[in-house]
Amino acid sequence: MATPKPQGRQDYTILQKFRLNGRWYDTSEKTIALLPAQASFLLLNGKIGKPAQVPVKQGDK
Repeated sequence: MATPKPQGRQDYTILQKFRLNGRWYDTSEKTIALLPAQASFLLLNGKIGKPAQVPVKQGDK
């Protein structure tokens, strides 16, 4: 059985001001790079938007 590869960070748009790890992030910063585990709660609360879509290269499938 193959083990899933850990996913890297993804860029999320900041919709509302929020605090993460003792730091405030404002909408003026536009995006923030987060791991999926960090982003799940912020997505549910509407603080960040969906991750930015990275275009897939033609050779990748």
